[in-house]
Amino acid sequence: MKWSDIGSIVGRAAPTVGTLLGGPAGAAVGALVASALNVPSDPESVNAALTGNPDALVRVQELQTNARVQLQQLAVTAENNRLQAEAAQYAAEAADRDSARQLAAKQPNDLIRPAITIILLVGALSILVCIFTGIGLEALQNPVAASTISLLIGLWFSELKQTLGFYFGMTKESQKQNAIVTQFAVEPGTVTKPDK
Repeated sequence: MKWSDIGSIVGRAAPTVGTLLGGPAGAAVGALVASALNVPSDPESVNAALTGNPDALVRVQELQTNARVQLQQLAVTAENNRLQAEAAQYAAEAADRDSARQLAAKQPNDLIRPAITIILLVGALSILVCIFTGIGLEALQNPVAASTISLLIGLWFSELKQTLGFYFGMTKESQKQNAIVTQFAVEPGTVTKPDK
């Protein structure tokens, strides 16, 4: 059992505490909840106290009211840590691309990078021609083949986007879109998320 599991239980009575239990500050907020319930600071003990005592959720609501400032500080700290980690990751990725570009600039006779880019571009154009002209329509009517083909097409265009990003740059937003496209290509599903 994890703190996020406890968060879904607690969230009905104390939404702020439930949300924080499901986030990066879950262990710290879990310790506060465990202290309020007078149980050891682990998810199993807190869960047992919540299910075995009807007054436990009342204590958690009191905790939310009495420790509002402390909970808000935990939420702000957790969000700051998340943003710093995201910024550090982006900086590392940007430095990695920059070092690759600098290496490529030092190797003017290297034909590997341009060859890969040309192969990916020609392949992408061939895929588009096949789609718009109906070539291979029989293969797409087979569910197994269509699933495999859609996976390969998604991965092909994902790699093309990464390669073009090497030459023309890439923003953080385009990286997120690339991750979404790659995930969709690997795990095909609906284009839009269902309403909850």
